[in-house]
Amino acid sequence: MTVRVAAAFILVFVAAAIVGLAVLVNASTEPPVETVVAGYADALKAIGAGVRLPINQGPGQPHDALPRLATVKENIQKAELIARDVEQQMATKSSGCIFAKAAGDAIEKEISPAAAATKNSLAALLSATSDRLSKLTKENTAFGWVGWRGSREQEIQELLLFAHAIATTTANADLAFTRLKIKATALNKVALTCQ
Repeated sequence: MTVRVAAAFILVFVAAAIVGLAVLVNASTEPPVETVVAGYADALKAIGAGVRLPINQGPGQPHDALPRLATVKENIQKAELIARDVEQQMATKSSGCIFAKAAGDAIEKEISPAAAATKNSLAALLSATSDRLSKLTKENTAFGWVGWRGSREQEIQELLLFAHAIATTTANADLAFTRLKIKATALNKVALTCQ
């Protein structure tokens, strides 16, 4: 009987040691707050520094512009992920104040340039799409064409769908950057209460 009790005691002790080690390993693998904040700021700086290239105004315009729209969508997702991470960091009582003090101003000053660059990219895409659509529609009217005329009408349909995708992406960008601004403001308010 005593051998079983001793074996059970050893088993419990080993299990507790393994759990304790796992907790220590998880705690030590989290990057420091400064590194996390610098990553957020760098991601927002990269969005704000995005270079806008000229948009093809020719027949392949919707297809040529798709990768640019995809890049803008990725940037919007980054902003949304940063907002979510900020929420989680603020909810953690042990690191909330530390994070708020380190992140508030660092993130807030990068939001406006990133939001402006995103808005400008979307506006350029929409402008080029609208210009091409207008040109094709005027040509159709000048030729007296009504209804299906092959590739020209297909391009018009693609342009209309692309314009809708840009409008949807613009709304998503507004939501993501507004949420991020709200979180940055909240960080600064939390930092004031932590002093």
